[in-house]
Order: sequence, then C-alpha cells, then structure tokens
Amino acid sequence: MTAKKEIRPFGMRDKIGYGLGDFGCNMSFAFANNYMQLFFVTCMHIDPVHYAVIIFISKILDAMNDIVIGRLCDRAKNRKGGKFLPWIRWGCIPLLVTSVLLFVDISATAYWFRVVYCLIVYFFWGIAYTAVNVPYGSLQSVITKDGGERASLSTYRSVGAMLAQIPLMIFVPKLIYDQNDDPIGSRFVWIVLVMGVLGLAAFTALSRLVTERVHEEKDLAPELQNTNIFFTLRAFFRNRPLLGLCFATIAQISCLNTLTSYLHYIFMLYYKNTDLISIAVIICGLPMVVGIFLSKPLLRRYTKKQVCTYPFILSIFCSAVITFIPLPNPYVWMAFAGIAMMGTSCFMVLIWAMVSDCIDYQQELSGKREEGTIYAIYSFCRNASQGVGQGITALALAWTGYDENLDVAQQAATVADRVRFTTGLIPFVGCVLCFVFLLVLYNLGDKKGDETFTEQLNQRKKGKRK
Repeated sequence: MTAKKEIRPFGMRDKIGYGLGDFGCNMSFAFANNYMQLFFVTCMHIDPVHYAVIIFISKILDAMNDIVIGRLCDRAKNRKGGKFLPWIRWGCIPLLVTSVLLFVDISATAYWFRVVYCLIVYFFWGIAYTAVNVPYGSLQSVITKDGGERASLSTYRSVGAMLAQIPLMIFVPKLIYDQNDDPIGSRFVWIVLVMGVLGLAAFTALSRLVTERVHEEKDLAPELQNTNIFFTLRAFFRNRPLLGLCFATIAQISCLNTLTSYLHYIFMLYYKNTDLISIAVIICGLPMVVGIFLSKPLLRRYTKKQVCTYPFILSIFCSAVITFIPLPNPYVWMAFAGIAMMGTSCFMVLIWAMVSDCIDYQQELSGKREEGTIYAIYSFCRNASQGVGQGITALALAWTGYDENLDVAQQAATVADRVRFTTGLIPFVGCVLCFVFLLVLYNLGDKKGDETFTEQLNQRKKGKRK
C-alpha cells in the first residue's frame, strides 16, 4: 500500500506566490483601468458617450463570464495540478495577447472601425482576464482554512497589487505625455507589452509556489454537477454579509476607483500640470501601504468589520472637501485626496479575507463547498461595477463639455471647474455608500470574537444543544 503524499505546510512560499498572482493580474488590469479611457477617448478620439456605451455593454457581458468560469471550476474534478491553478497557467497567455491588442494605435482608421475594435477587443480581453482572475480569487479559499492565514494572504495580495501599480504611479505618466501635456497614443502598446511579459512571469511563479490544501471528498465534483445554479443563488441571497460586501464593493469600484482614472483630466485641465500626476497617484496609492502595515495590529483588537467600516467616516469628510471647496493649490488637493483614500485602505487590504469568510458562511447555508461559483458571483459584481464606474466617468467627462477632438489649450473655460467638481463628487458618493452597506448589512464581526465562520458556527451548534 502506497503512503499518502504529505502536503507541504502553509508558509511564506504560499504568501509570496499568492501576492505575485495579484501582481500579474494588475500588470494588465491596473493599466487598462487607469489608462484605457485616456487612450480611446483622448488618443483615439472616440466620443465619451460612445465609449461609455462600449464599456457598459462589454462589462455586462464580461460579468456573465464570471459565473460561467466559476461554475466550470467547481464542476471540474481536482486535477494533478489542483482545482484552480491549471486555469491560471493557461489563461495568462491569452491575457497577454489581448492586453497588447487593446492598446494598438488605430487612430488613422475610420471612426466606426475604432468603435467596433474597442468593443470587440475589450470583450475578449475581459474573457481572458476572467479566466485568470476568478480562479485566482477562489484559490485563497483552498490554500488554507485558518482565518489568520487568510488575512495574511489578503495582505500579500495587496502588496502584489501595490507593487504592480508602482510603475503606473511613477514611470508611465512620464512616458505618455508630450511637452504640451497631450498623451501620445503610439507609446501605450509598448508599455503594456513590457508589463504583460512581467505579468506572465508572475503567474508562472505563482503556479510553482502555491499549494492547494483544502479539498472535499472525491465524490464532491459529481455531486456538484447535479446541483442547480438556482439553489446556489438562493443561498447567496440569504448570505447577508456577502450581500453587504458585494454592495460595498460595487460602490467602491464604480465610484471610489474612478479617482485614479480621473486624475489625468484634473491635472491636464484644472491644474494644467501633468508632471504632478505621478505625485498625485503615489499620494492616492500610498494609503494602501499604511493599510498593509496597520491591518494586522488593528485586527488584534478589533474585528475586520470594525477595521474596514469606521475609517470611511474620514474618507467621507475629505472627499466632501475636494468636491465642494475649490482648492487652487494642487498640493492641498492631493493631501485631502490622499487622506480620503487613507480611510479606505484597510477595506482594500482585508476585502479578500472577508470574501473567504463569506464563502465559508455560504457553505453553512447551502451545504455545498463552491468556492469558484461564489467567488464568481462576487466577481460578477466587481466586473459589472467596473463597467458602471468607467461609464460614469465617461458620461461625467461628457457632462463637463470636454471635446475629445480638441487639445487641452482649446477646451472651453467651464470644462476645468466641472472636471474638478466631478473628480471629488463621484468618490464622495462611493464613500457614503460603502460606509452604510458595511455598517448595516455585513454582520460577520459585529463584536470581537465572532467574526470568523468557525466561531459563529460553533456558537450556533452550542445553542442548538441547549
């Protein structure tokens, strides 16, 4: 009789590998999220309203892919390489190809071709990204069951995302603008090619460093094949903390995350100094570093819910300041914007650990272990909100009166002040919604000691025995 293969204990290797996964994802996603509107509206001269329609259609279709990919992951039997890792290995190649195609300079082509090209290529990029990101997000639930270890994975994931965004913060703004503060469309494709190759290397390292440990019985996959998706959805809509997390995530992505993509326009049009974009992006991204270092000591005293919810009060105040008070000094504006993002830092760092807790809670409600499907539903919300967010910023830009066919110096006088107002207003609304949804709906961790699924389940079992 052959001895059962011993599984390597959870350790630093898993943390580094998992962090590299989000580094790889953001080598593509962060660039598209921050620069795609600038590329297609300002460089390719697509009308902002048309761009908003393109993004909305593509993201809704892409969000549906999340459910399909997640369901396929759960229905498949565990292979030698694991349940989720094989998807990442194969999906990262088309992700690189579609990322490069997305930023090819087609400004010399007919307008209808530019619109169709943007719609089709962005749609296929979304499929490729989903095929990597949904298995990657689900992977955290099968690396370990321990709540503290999951929190550390969430932290390392945030570190990976932050490291991926450093070149976006420092180098890219220096490379894409000319001396008149107008972006140069032909440079984007070379930048994304380099970033895509780095992402491919990160995914390869992930697949070699991370180990999947949490497995169900051998007959679980056939059982799942007979599970109706509506059964899973019924349990999902009974999962109050996951609903609260989904709503908060929608508010965060569709409103808060628009700040970084809108920075280009406020410094091009209002402050008329694109050299400050790198500094502004660093200041707005720096709070993530603070969240990484503060989240662990704060969790010793407070719950995930408390650490993530109440700092939004600070974000609401500071985002209100940059919305309703004109600040002629760009450094003062950046200070308030940075503090506003500071209040969101712990939420952005710990959100993935909260998702894993909600997945465990879902298992109690449905009796099924369906990491891929549940994460895919959550990812559906993220993708849909990305489409809504990019659509909102494009429509807001159209509302300001911005003309994509004119250079910066030729824009109407009212455009700059409207850009300043909308740059603050959209994140302000997002901060308010995030605070309300987390406070009212997310009920895992209302007090210290009851925030993990295991502890709540044990309390319920004790209550039933009585």
